[in-house]
Amino acid sequence: MADYELMDETNGMRYKYCWWRITVLVCVYLSITILVFFIWHRAYDSYGQTVNYLAFTNSEYATCMSISITCIHFVIYCIVVFAKDVSIQLLEKATAYSAAFRNHGELSHDFRLVKPSTFRVKSLHSESDYDSLEEIEMRAPAPSKRLLVCYYSLPNADKYLNNLRLSNVNGSLCTHINVGMTYVQNFSIVIGKELNDVLQNEVPKFRIQYPESKLLLWVGGGSSSSFGFVNMVKTHKTRKIFIQSLKYILHTYQLNGCDLDWEFPSAYNRERQHFSQLLYEIRAEYVREKRPYLLSVAVAAPEGIAYFAYDVGEINKYANHVNVMTYDYHFYTKSAPFTGLNAPLYARYNEFSILGTLNINHSVNWWLLNGLERSKLVVGLPTYGHSYTLINAFNTGIGAPAKDVGRSGFAGFVAYSEICWFKQNNLHVVEVYDQQTCSPYVDCGTEWISFENSLSMQCKAEYIRNNQLGGAMLFSLNTDDFNGICNDQGSEHYPLTKIVANVLQK
Repeated sequence: MADYELMDETNGMRYKYCWWRITVLVCVYLSITILVFFIWHRAYDSYGQTVNYLAFTNSEYATCMSISITCIHFVIYCIVVFAKDVSIQLLEKATAYSAAFRNHGELSHDFRLVKPSTFRVKSLHSESDYDSLEEIEMRAPAPSKRLLVCYYSLPNADKYLNNLRLSNVNGSLCTHINVGMTYVQNFSIVIGKELNDVLQNEVPKFRIQYPESKLLLWVGGGSSSSFGFVNMVKTHKTRKIFIQSLKYILHTYQLNGCDLDWEFPSAYNRERQHFSQLLYEIRAEYVREKRPYLLSVAVAAPEGIAYFAYDVGEINKYANHVNVMTYDYHFYTKSAPFTGLNAPLYARYNEFSILGTLNINHSVNWWLLNGLERSKLVVGLPTYGHSYTLINAFNTGIGAPAKDVGRSGFAGFVAYSEICWFKQNNLHVVEVYDQQTCSPYVDCGTEWISFENSLSMQCKAEYIRNNQLGGAMLFSLNTDDFNGICNDQGSEHYPLTKIVANVLQK
């Protein structure tokens, strides 16, 4: 297996063409000066006066030259000031980079292609130079080891995935398990009857069997589960109600913390700011009560959403780790009626502009560049696939036209065990592994499915380990093959989760 590395997605474009820009600026200003001179010349011609440069009087010539020289001096002054500012900025940045590289260990700059242009400069002073002890104490500590975070949803939360019980989960595979879903209503966390039964009856038994595994309350999620966040985060009063309900639940069910999965804060109504305030206030309660509770956040991976939804620096301060949902990059919609890979590691050769950003590597680059610590960045990996119905059964490549979601799965979401069943029970099934993106897909007739298998999971887990990121997040245990359908002998349970766990533990 090849060693995959974090490729630089910015191509070093930030300062590369600085002097070219200055040259273009000079040309533009000179062109404007010449244009003004010729307009002035034409203005005299319009009154029937013939302008003869050699016949100018001394006063006319002096006036013309004075205007031209003044313009040129102004242009030169602007250029000098601009160049001086640029030079000072570059000098300061170069000094900061040099000092940062001297003061940081190798783990902070060992990405060969990232180092020249996307290394984020941290403060050259110690925290004690500027921050009070209270501010330092408020900062959430980063994980001391690589994590494997697993999501577990209720048996009855989705009728389509109704067999897995928490008591049947192999807790030795995951360092953290997020149990849910819960949702926010009237500013408080609401726990349904089924989840209450799990937390009351199954969590204590699970803790006895797997004492090392951390159990977190999963708050929010896709669809309507995130709607309650919008009103809850608006004011300090409503956020306080939420935090009181959270503290009560964590204490009552002896959980290790919570995972906030708001999908997603919008660019309006200060939701980005209010979300950061919520994280701060939760962390403040943890510190005030001297509770070792964990706080994690599930965040959007695509740059187009993350840029408007999150203040990365604030999240980095108050969250113990951040689960970046690096999947669902492509699935069937009416606005994107063509096949695509669920969680490609890199962009394909023919993907540019926005399409070129829809991959794991680009998202990891973006979050690191914007201030998330590497040890807190947990990369999301799906244990499910997306199905499509092809328009033409003979056009089966990536990007082939599709007319709807596929027949497999539920609304186009296909569990790994179902994909195995699909391959075992259909004739002329063609499976392709795209080396460029570490992603497989399978087709039969007009059915086309993008999914993950043992090879792609191993590739992406090695990417996480080789680039020394915080770990992997699997979504979810419910869609992995927990019944052993993919294995002919029926003895292999949770095959995708096991592969990621084995790679990260090396």
